[in-house]
Amino acid sequence: MPGPDVEQGQLFSCPKFLWRPRQKAQPDRLVRFPATEHHRLERQYAGNRTTTTKYNLLTFIPKSLFEQYRRVANIYFTLVAALSLTDYSPVRPWTTFLPLAIVLGVAMIKEAVEDYKRYRQDVEVNNRKVQVYNSSKREFETRTWRHVSVGDVIIVHKDEYLPADLLFLSAENPEGLCYIETMQLDGETNLKIKKTLDETKDLRHDSISDFKGLVTCEPPNSRLYQFTGNFEAHPPLVPNIRQLPLSPAAILLRGCSLRNTHRIFGLVIYAGHDTKIFMNATQPPSKRSRIERSVDRIIFFMFGLLFSMCLTGCIYFAWWTANYMPQHWYLAPNEAPREYDSAQPGIVAVTNFITAFILYGYLIPIALYVSMEMVKIVQSLCFIGLDRSMYHAETDTPAVARTSNLNEELGMVNTILSDKTGTLTRNVMEYFKCSIAGEAYGAGITEIERNNAERRGLKLDVPDEEADNKYREQYFNFYDDRLMGLEWAKQPHPDVICQFFRLLALCNTAIPDGPPIPEQMHYEAESPDEAALVVAAKVFGFFMIKRTNTIITLRERLPESTRDVEYEVLNILEFNSTRKRMSVIVRTPEDKILLYCKGADTVIYERLDRKHKVNEELKEVTLQHMEEFGSAGLRTLCLAYTELDPRFYDEWNEQFIEAKLSLVDRQARVDAVGEQVEKNLQLLGCTAIEDKLQEGVPQCIKTLAHAGIRLWVLTGDKMETAINIGYACSLITDDMTQFQLTGSSAEVEQLEAESRMEEATQLSAQRLESQLIKVQHTIAEDQQAKVATSYALIIDGKALLYALSPRLRQLFLEVS
Repeated sequence: MPGPDVEQGQLFSCPKFLWRPRQKAQPDRLVRFPATEHHRLERQYAGNRTTTTKYNLLTFIPKSLFEQYRRVANIYFTLVAALSLTDYSPVRPWTTFLPLAIVLGVAMIKEAVEDYKRYRQDVEVNNRKVQVYNSSKREFETRTWRHVSVGDVIIVHKDEYLPADLLFLSAENPEGLCYIETMQLDGETNLKIKKTLDETKDLRHDSISDFKGLVTCEPPNSRLYQFTGNFEAHPPLVPNIRQLPLSPAAILLRGCSLRNTHRIFGLVIYAGHDTKIFMNATQPPSKRSRIERSVDRIIFFMFGLLFSMCLTGCIYFAWWTANYMPQHWYLAPNEAPREYDSAQPGIVAVTNFITAFILYGYLIPIALYVSMEMVKIVQSLCFIGLDRSMYHAETDTPAVARTSNLNEELGMVNTILSDKTGTLTRNVMEYFKCSIAGEAYGAGITEIERNNAERRGLKLDVPDEEADNKYREQYFNFYDDRLMGLEWAKQPHPDVICQFFRLLALCNTAIPDGPPIPEQMHYEAESPDEAALVVAAKVFGFFMIKRTNTIITLRERLPESTRDVEYEVLNILEFNSTRKRMSVIVRTPEDKILLYCKGADTVIYERLDRKHKVNEELKEVTLQHMEEFGSAGLRTLCLAYTELDPRFYDEWNEQFIEAKLSLVDRQARVDAVGEQVEKNLQLLGCTAIEDKLQEGVPQCIKTLAHAGIRLWVLTGDKMETAINIGYACSLITDDMTQFQLTGSSAEVEQLEAESRMEEATQLSAQRLESQLIKVQHTIAEDQQAKVATSYALIIDGKALLYALSPRLRQLFLEVS
């Protein structure tokens, strides 16, 4: 569905930049190993030396002076100092220039010291050591980070930071996997799994000379989670030259650190300021505090007052000199200098204005700025750095003030923007309930249900979880006699339940780590949700014991026997925010080709086989179960599968490989090809995972609300679920007036079903505008009636899209 910003002449117009500098399109990047001298000269890419400083020796004086003269007072003091050089000044020039030099000098020295600290940090980073392969000597040698170049093969050891953006070649494990921590990139502490190509995963220290190839990829860009490129493998790495697609899973980014892996080999793709972390970085901004801006406004007022006094005085003095000075013989009017010549009142007025301007200049105290700068320096060096309340004892880390420009802004918060997962919640997922073949399973009561029952004054019969759930372990908090052990085989539709469990075990990218013993096996997954689903499959008897890039081995406990089964992984269609689903295509031991798919209910329901009788029976009841799970604060996923015709799959796979090798719009082409195979699905059911609230969240939110701070929380849940979670964490209370804004309605859905998207967009926007106006009028009436009340605004994603459009954003801002 198109967004609210449609073409001119419709309800909304798309915002455009009025001016944008024309940028030269960069060609695709070619990285060859081993690099020839001709290739290095032809394609000179950025080196790996980096700098984060705000100034250098050439720019320090002009740029720091520019910063200082953003203050209105400094312009005023410079003007006074310049006027003191004239013959009409009543003071000597040094009396005005010296205070000005002190003010500017103190501020510039402070800027220089803070920037020097950044420089020292840059020197430390640029001089870190790394092992680089020297192709002429055919051995690895130690170099500093700043001497690493594009096309170098390097070794990174465990717990070291990556010096550049790398193509992951191999690791010292047979699976060709490594784990990286991306906290410096996106703030997430859970480890990410990276996979190398099958063709390079066996490269080691003594065989790196066999590595020959050419990487063709997109030019440097700021997209952290996207990468488009191909690797042309040359003999002896492969028998014949082959083109292999590269995915983001094979790219290691600078700023990440290597974890749980002894060492890896990588080929430098982007270096220095071409790396993605630096492409996302911005020049250190020039920030000014609220106090500084307030002082500027006060100085404007004081300057206006001073100017008025001087103007009034000089006009009156010129008038008096012209009319009365000749009558006062004792003033020797005939011998008076030019500035007192009664015959030239204009000159008398100008010179007297200059004299008065300098004399009255102390109305604006220059010492005020010196005092402010000294207070900031003392605060940052003494108070902030020595504050025990901001000391982290576990890592022996005190608070560090890298700049003192904004000390007075600390704690000045009026709005908090937060997401839900990992902020309000613990991001510790537990498999809690499920619905299979139209039957709901799981006997637990969620934290959200308990909190909402307490709010309504209801008593719930809460079972003793430790006693009732003997199967509980990390990621798994599910219990139902009907599914545990092999009891599931006695339920209606055991074949559907079997496929449900098999999907949990196969449709993922998790990596088993440990011996093939259920109690000792640990799974490294890209998200806690995925880990929870794999652990659930293990407990239910579908135990993933081994995984390679092409084979998944399951230990399946079935009524007739327990056996190890190998499934060949043919394709993985990865999850992204546009697709909202993930699929895996496998070949079973019976030579069947199955597609397993999991995702949001909206996208799965669109792709169900409408001719399949079971789907029609399950759709409504499964949707009802998902709504019940969502109301309890659980995260739901819909599960489905289909069997593919081998001939159709072969034709589709050719298109998929072609899309994966494309260097232009690769992701869009892959998604389009994926649409062709993810259809005619058979619904299996849904899962429900609990993510509990952080400790103390309700109390914290209450305190923030009492302080008058506005709170915005973004969540991917449905509106009913979001409201229940809001109540549970005290974001919404019973004494609040609630306003629910939605962009959907029966009329809009009807227009969308008829593919009349433009009309649906306009109708949704008009409905939202009328809702916002109604909310605005309600709040205004309460204010006129002096009714003291709090408000809660709940808005769904579609409505938010329109609310942020150019036409409605001001109204939305006023209401919110």
